[in-house]
Amino acid sequence: MNNKRGFTLLEMLVVLILVGFISTLLLQGFSYVLHLRFRFLVQLDDVQQGTLQEHWFRSTTAAIVTDYKNGESIFQGKERELSGLTLAALDATLGVPTPFIWQLDYSDGFMVLRYQNSLGEKWEVARWLGDEGHFRYMARDGKWHDQWPPQFGTSPPQIPRVILLLGKRRQSRITWIVKLAEHDATRIDYRLEDW
Repeated sequence: MNNKRGFTLLEMLVVLILVGFISTLLLQGFSYVLHLRFRFLVQLDDVQQGTLQEHWFRSTTAAIVTDYKNGESIFQGKERELSGLTLAALDATLGVPTPFIWQLDYSDGFMVLRYQNSLGEKWEVARWLGDEGHFRYMARDGKWHDQWPPQFGTSPPQIPRVILLLGKRRQSRITWIVKLAEHDATRIDYRLEDW
């Protein structure tokens, strides 16, 4: 009598079905992990890009300085544009007063935040769907204005205390508030003095 037995056809089919089922689960799990990894990397890139955009805006506006009394770059602020002198221009040596402009421009259904350097070159920094976005300016008394210098009231300092940008990032509202360090300083032009 021969007691050697092999696998039956039914046993082979059960093993193949189990192997196929386990392989399917592993491949689905692997594809899910890859999808999560991709989404995480996209989110990380988006956060880094948003942080960089905010840093550029904050660094240039926090370093705004006054110009001479009759200078060409006296700070001007409107609802969708602000310009003046900064010590932290995006394309110049740090610490050198450099003219700059931040603009909000609405076209083709998108609001675009642009930086303009001293050479007149414009760089798109951020973009969002819709026409929401504007700058606001806080005076010494804590009141907000849509333009600077304000139309009414006593003569304000050349630059406001605080600049606010309201906009969007990935269809979520953003509020960037920047306190200016030199809001009450008046620049004296020593070149005009007789010594």
